[in-house]
Amino acid sequence: MDPKLKALIEQTNLSDLLPSATQDMDLQQPVAPPEPAKPQPARSTNDALQVHFGGTDMVGKLANAPTSGRIKTFAMILLGGPTIVFGLLLLGMVWTEPGKSVFALVYGTVIAAVLIGIWPYLLFRKREKPAA
Repeated sequence: MDPKLKALIEQTNLSDLLPSATQDMDLQQPVAPPEPAKPQPARSTNDALQVHFGGTDMVGKLANAPTSGRIKTFAMILLGGPTIVFGLLLLGMVWTEPGKSVFALVYGTVIAAVLIGIWPYLLFRKREKPAA
């Protein structure tokens, strides 16, 4: 063995560095019972997806005949305004970028047209009266 390494080992207190023998652990200790499961929030229907149809229900009620034109116009500005502006910006971006394929032009135009026309269609269409 190298004399320097031998001197280093003699200077080092190996009992402090090496782990001591493992002590026996008492594994037979009581365990807390699991917490009871929280109940699901109450729903007004059995439909688990009813939260996702809130917007559709709101637009459906706005499109009904008893809703005044002022409320429809307000909803058109509040809901449709940003969507129409975004659709117009997308339409301008699709047609002003040079070198696009015909598929990209048609696809971009269709998406922009849907964005521009969806809120006016949903709000101002004539809905049939439900049969009683």
